[in-house]
Amino acid sequence: MFKILCFGSLNLDYVYQVEHLVAPAETLSAVSRAVFPGGKGLNQAVAAARAGACVYQAGAVGADGALLLETLASAGVRTEYVRQHELPTGHAIIEVDRHGENAILLYGGANQSLERSEIDETLQHFAKGDLLLVQNETNELEYLIRSAVQHGLKVALNVSPFAPELIKLPLELCSYLLVNEVEGAALSGLRQDEDGEKLITALAERYPHSLVILTLGARGSWCKAQGQSAVFCRSCKVKAVDTTAAGDTYTGYILTALMEGQGLEEAMQLASCAAALAVTRQGAAPSIPHRAEVTARLRERP
Repeated sequence: MFKILCFGSLNLDYVYQVEHLVAPAETLSAVSRAVFPGGKGLNQAVAAARAGACVYQAGAVGADGALLLETLASAGVRTEYVRQHELPTGHAIIEVDRHGENAILLYGGANQSLERSEIDETLQHFAKGDLLLVQNETNELEYLIRSAVQHGLKVALNVSPFAPELIKLPLELCSYLLVNEVEGAALSGLRQDEDGEKLITALAERYPHSLVILTLGARGSWCKAQGQSAVFCRSCKVKAVDTTAAGDTYTGYILTALMEGQGLEEAMQLASCAAALAVTRQGAAPSIPHRAEVTARLRERP
């Protein structure tokens, strides 16, 4: 049985419902506020666990991180490799407008305090056949990627949030690269509104050693490996309430399905349906569906 090690961010999400996203120099009153467990690392770990994978979370929280550990444990994610550091737990300020669109401000906190000795100790418990899943919300990304490959792990990098220094990482070592249209455009040099097939083709040519996974929200998703045809999956049509964890849900589900040995089209359909269910609910981790619910919905889908 393969294991997924999600070495990623753990955040407290402060979610504010607003009429519209705040503009520069504008002061806006929020309709409501709620606090949820989140962080791309936590969200993707929960998604993979609810998809049926054996998942371990690694990273760091502050003294105020108990809610995050409880959330992971309740989802079936192992937490023995999450350390407590002196810095406060990372958090996010999330605006969600009446159409379900969001804007996010991140504070890294303990997520940015990972130590190489902690990485080394954690990776000793994983081996060939396992998967390391990372995002751009923690420090020591290059060390994580290179060390995981040396241990025989496959590496999946969710290139989010995008920053120019990500291009300097050893992306050729990653088995999977997961991007949205903004990140895909930045990596390929094309426009964000470029045709999805052109975008995925350019990415696969630039990163020939990776399976590239491109999510376009309501416009569906694309996957392509160099030398193979691009595969497209339509999105499921739903009424969005909160899109915060859509991409993380897709990531956890598609990686689990691919590690299980499912075909690309089947894995994409599973992930797309899971993401669609997630956006119909508020919050990040709490909105992620379980595998049985996703499977049942797929049976109903034409």
